Amino acid sequence: MSERRQAVIDLGSNSFRLVVFTWHEDGTASWWKRTDEIHEAVRVGAGLDATHALQDEPMERALRMLELYAHFCRATGITDVRPVATSAIRDASNQAEFLEAARRRTWLEVRVLDREEEARYGYLAAVNSTTLADGVALDIGGGSMQLTRVEGRLPMQTRSWRMGAVRMTERFLEGKRTSPKQIKALRAHVEKKLDAAGWVAGAGGIDGRLVGVGGAVRNLASAAQLAAGKPLFTVQGVTVTRDQLQELIDRFVELPAADRGEVDGVKAGRADVILASAVVIDTVMEIGGFDAIEATEAGLREGVFFETLLEGAEPPLFDDVRRASVLNLAAQYHPEYAHTEHVAALSLEMWDALAESKRHPGNPAERELLWAAAMLHDIGTAVDYDDHHKHSRYLVLNAGLPG
Repeated sequence: MSERRQAVIDLGSNSFRLVVFTWHEDGTASWWKRTDEIHEAVRVGAGLDATHALQDEPMERALRMLELYAHFCRATGITDVRPVATSAIRDASNQAEFLEAARRRTWLEVRVLDREEEARYGYLAAVNSTTLADGVALDIGGGSMQLTRVEGRLPMQTRSWRMGAVRMTERFLEGKRTSPKQIKALRAHVEKKLDAAGWVAGAGGIDGRLVGVGGAVRNLASAAQLAAGKPLFTVQGVTVTRDQLQELIDRFVELPAADRGEVDGVKAGRADVILASAVVIDTVMEIGGFDAIEATEAGLREGVFFETLLEGAEPPLFDDVRRASVLNLAAQYHPEYAHTEHVAALSLEMWDALAESKRHPGNPAERELLWAAAMLHDIGTAVDYDDHHKHSRYLVLNAGLPG
C-alpha cells in the first residue's frame, strides 16, 4: 500500500491543533508517525462559562485559525481531514452559528463530539501510548475533564465534567493573584462533582495507575522533570508524584497569573490557566488514591487517528504497546530486518541459556529490553554508518517509545 496521510484538527476550548499523521502499510515495514503540526492557543472558550455562548472575538480567532488549517491542507494535498470540536463548541448556545460560519469560510465540516466520544478518544490515546491496563485515564482540556476507569485495558466506566482549565480559572481563580480561599473553593467544587461518580473514590486501588492526557498534563510533567534537574527528551512516560505536583501548585500560587509561564516547562499560552489544571488533577489524585500521574505525548487527535490506523479492531488497540512502538520506530529507519532479527534471536538465545544455568535471574522485563535494543541497534545507519551507534542512541532517546 502507498503512503497515506490524515490531518486531525482538534478544536479544543483552550488550544486548536492540526496534526498530520503519515503511515505506510507493508508487512514488517509498516510504520506511522506525526509529520506536521500547527498549534495555537485560540482560547475559543473564553467567556463561555458566564454567558453560555462563544464570544465574538474568540469566535473570530477560531474561524481565522480554521481558515489557515483549510489552506494548509489544500496546499499540501491532504484530502483526509477530520476536524473535531470538544467542550466549548459543544456547550455553546450559538454552536450552529459557529459551524455554519466554519462551513462558509472553509470547506471543513466540523464534527462536534459528545461527552462520551471525547472521553473515548482520550482513553484510546492513553491506552495505546502507555502500558495502562488497570486504573484511570484522565483527559483535561480547557472546557472539560474526562475520567475513564480501565480494567484489562478496556473501558469500564466513563464520566465527563465541565471542569476544564479555562472554565475553572474563570469561575474560581480570576484575578492577578490567587488566594488560599480561592484554591479551597475550587477543591471543594471538584470534590463535590467527583462524589457523584462513586467509582472515582479509591480507584487507585492496590495497583491502579493514573495516566493523563492533554496539554496541561504535558506541561506539568515538563515542569516537574526540569524542577527535579532531570534531562527532558520527552514527557512520554514521565510520572509526576503528588508531592511534586503540590510543589508546582505552591510555586504557581506565589506568582501572578501572567508570570506562571516563567516556570520552566510551562508554555506562555497556558500560563494563566495551569494552576486550575494542577488543582483539579491533584484533587482527582487525592480522591482516587493515586500517588502519581503518568504523562503521555498522545492526545485526543491520536485517539481519532487510531480509529483509522487500527480499523477493524474494537476497541482499536495495539495488542502490545511496547512491541508495537519498537517495531514502528525500527520500520521508520529501514533497517536490515534479516540482520536485526538474527541479532535479536541470537541475543535472546544466549540470554535464555545463561538464565537457565543460573548465571542471572532471567528477569522478563530485562529480556524485553534486550530484544528492543537488538531491534533498534542499527537504526542510526539512516543518519550515517560512522558512529551509527551514537545516532541510534539519539533517535531512541528522542522517539519517546510509548509504553
